[in-house]
Amino acid sequence: MAPHAALEEIGLDYDLMLVQRDEGRARPDYLAVNPLGRVPAFVDGDLVLWESAAIVLHLAERHPDAGLLPAVGSDERSIALRWLIYLTNTVQATFMHFAYPQRLVGEGSPAIAEVSAGARDRLYEAFDRIDGVLVDRPYLIGEDFTAADLYLHMVTRWCRRLPRKAWERRAVGAHYARLSERPAVVRMLEAQGIAAYPDES
Repeated sequence: MAPHAALEEIGLDYDLMLVQRDEGRARPDYLAVNPLGRVPAFVDGDLVLWESAAIVLHLAERHPDAGLLPAVGSDERSIALRWLIYLTNTVQATFMHFAYPQRLVGEGSPAIAEVSAGARDRLYEAFDRIDGVLVDRPYLIGEDFTAADLYLHMVTRWCRRLPRKAWERRAVGAHYARLSERPAVVRMLEAQGIAAYPDES
């Protein structure tokens, strides 16, 4: 979601391709692009990138006029990068432990429920912390939108799977709603065929 929304923010022409899987595994044609088999992958001429944060950073660096990151050398840029790295290294990684604990302890392990519950609690702590930061500002670094906000929007939507949804916090919820109304994010959601607030009833 975040790299796709970044492309829309920049206004680049791009081809969006669905990755087909056979029994949960990436097909050989995709493995030729990304040998890790994970999505997304981004092909820019001869350059092939994977990892969402790396793709977002690449887009921000190549298209500075889009304003996805503050100026090089500024404190604001460093803070935006801190948030981007925190969201990918801590929040996203912890979500994966919550959603797929068997990847850590093996299918059928008696520890699956405990691992998932521990990750859930760490996610609650993380979003409580983020909520405290956003309580007096519209975006993570203050008044200015950055690519880190696109990443927060993505992981907030992922965490709809928590018993207490991430967007149920007042400030995180306001941020999520604000991002969900950005034209670039609206176009990304429509292209992917997903809703900002899915009906799970």
